[in-house]
Amino acid sequence: MLAAFACGVLSAAESADAGDASRTTRGKRPPMRIGAAQPRSRLIDYRLENPAEVLTHVDDSLGELEKIVHKAGVLKCDALAFPEDTLGLGNWEAAHKLALREVLPEAVKHMLDRLGRAAASHQMYLVCCNDTIEPDGAVHNTAFFLGRGGKEVGHYYKVNMPIHELDRKRGDGFPVFKTPDLGGVGMLICYDMVFPEAPRCLALGGADVIFHPTLGGAAIGDEDISRAAFRTRAVENFVYLVVSQRGGGSMIISPQGKILAEATGPDEIAIADLDPFGGRDGGDAMNHQVDMRARLFRERSPTAFGILTDPEPPVLAKVPETITVTEAVEISAKALTVGEERFKQADALLRQGKTNEAVAAFEGLRSEFRQSWIDRVSQERLARLGVNDEPGRRRRESAHASVQEAQSRVTPAAAVQGNDGIAAKYPADAGIDRDPRVLFAENFETGSIEQIGQRWGQISNKDGKVVAFNSDVPPASAGKRSLQITATLGENTGGHLYTRLPRAVEKVFARFYVKFAADAAYVHHFVTLGGYRPPTAWPQGGAGERPRGDDRFTVGIEPYGNYGRYAAPGAWNFYTYWPDMKGSADGKFWGNSLTPARPALVPRDRWQCVEMMLQCNSAPEKSDGELALWLDGGLIMQIGSETKRSRWTGMGFSLAEQSGEPFEGFRWRTNRELKINFFWLLHYVTENAARQNHAAGPNPINRVWFDDIVVGTEYIGPISN
Repeated sequence: MLAAFACGVLSAAESADAGDASRTTRGKRPPMRIGAAQPRSRLIDYRLENPAEVLTHVDDSLGELEKIVHKAGVLKCDALAFPEDTLGLGNWEAAHKLALREVLPEAVKHMLDRLGRAAASHQMYLVCCNDTIEPDGAVHNTAFFLGRGGKEVGHYYKVNMPIHELDRKRGDGFPVFKTPDLGGVGMLICYDMVFPEAPRCLALGGADVIFHPTLGGAAIGDEDISRAAFRTRAVENFVYLVVSQRGGGSMIISPQGKILAEATGPDEIAIADLDPFGGRDGGDAMNHQVDMRARLFRERSPTAFGILTDPEPPVLAKVPETITVTEAVEISAKALTVGEERFKQADALLRQGKTNEAVAAFEGLRSEFRQSWIDRVSQERLARLGVNDEPGRRRRESAHASVQEAQSRVTPAAAVQGNDGIAAKYPADAGIDRDPRVLFAENFETGSIEQIGQRWGQISNKDGKVVAFNSDVPPASAGKRSLQITATLGENTGGHLYTRLPRAVEKVFARFYVKFAADAAYVHHFVTLGGYRPPTAWPQGGAGERPRGDDRFTVGIEPYGNYGRYAAPGAWNFYTYWPDMKGSADGKFWGNSLTPARPALVPRDRWQCVEMMLQCNSAPEKSDGELALWLDGGLIMQIGSETKRSRWTGMGFSLAEQSGEPFEGFRWRTNRELKINFFWLLHYVTENAARQNHAAGPNPINRVWFDDIVVGTEYIGPISN
């Protein structure tokens, strides 16, 4: 449809839906009444995880938006525009990248159906805008143009995107849709307007009116600059510009750069009567035109404009890249979800007079949300406190620049075990969190359960009854408390703590101490490492689905199998999802279980030091990724290319002590931007599966304790004396 309408020619049937020609007359045309909606913010809560619940909230929002459509209809509008992210799903999408297929198609369908029918009841054109997703997973920011009959005339895919949106797919052109009464109609979305070339392309394509769904301005600067830029875009192309913005900024601008109407408040509409085919007189002392486009677009010199299409203009050599697309997308996703809350917590510490804690919080925010508004405002707060954060800035930049170099020096897994790791240099783990090789450390000695959840980023603790402290600690620990997670069948499925690592890495080691209760039974899923692209603030789904290779890979270390009634919860195994995994008998992909040659039974009522290593494949075409497991400092299994294994089944394989087939190796990813970026402390027990497992026994309660967690880029080893 997009290609057909790009040339600006409508079939007879399409013309009937786009507009009734009888509304125009020869000679003087009646004015068209145009509306730019300014809805109040109706953002869908990013904490919602159930797609059905999200769609319920979408439908609630659509009910409110329909009222705006009918309001415009009562005011006799011929066309109405809604803002970018019409459905308010933007923040939710940032936290649930892997669930978009479950929500976006249905949400957009509801939007077009409900708003289209509402507009059709008033014989009104409609413009609305939302993210859409293709079958291959590509996401477009899409503006829709609906005709007077409520059906889609055409759509436009956003072309120009800020760096943090470049995980979406760009459009490749600027279509213009011809109508008998609105003239040529073009659409741009938000950041498009910052680029003068975008509205110029539409004007050259014959656009008389440009609808602009947006969440921002038309220039990088303050409101006055943006307002001036909007007016300039209209007059430099002699087009009508209809700007619809959520919360404020909706306006209609004439081809002469005059603001004809502005919305005054939430859920209001800027309305102007205009002639899409007129209002363009202009010129200079020597020549005046009724339609200045007759001169403007003939006086251009296209042959001199070649540099505009040069993908590597000379200026880029003067301004090197300061952040990658992957980093920007990650930071944006976090800023749109937990970022504001985290900033408010730091600000609260400042108001409470806890200056040292506030300084530490703001410095941490600067590092975590580099180059975002949180970084800038945190810097302002530090400056007010008289804190010079320049040394911190240099440390962050130095660490960022040396990540790849540091990763290249990591010691091979097979060469280390016992007390040869990072922990050997820090007796009782004292100060281990300050080692530059350590990405994350937690001993549960400070803060409440709620504060620990905030420190990690995300906690699952149903009714506040699942996660608690306990005075039982590992014998080597210098601490006084551990973390207990209790799963109670019929009441909950256990709990978890989830954190995104401060930087994405190619190779990671995660050490933790764990103790299962004396009556421990079945466990469904347990501690997990992996990578999401882009990184997300919450653990994502994907059960039963094989990863594409550019989206995710996960490795859990967990108890599995039945080894006699008193051997529950089972033996240690890796539970893995990656693009080359094997499918199950039902045609789905339920994870592959990888076990050592001899079962490593999980002890009950005893602390055990568990350490796992995950290494990415070095290139998309290579299968040289690795896994390794240590228990109490002893290497239990290492899996890489050519490792001897048993025969593959849909469930996985075991390592072979002597004879066996060579393992094909781990190709964890097909895109080098996908790296290891999260650690998930999970204790998950499902009731139905547990009841079916004869090792579970009658016990409805499953308790486990965790302590002394360290995640780093080199082997860590047990706590040293």
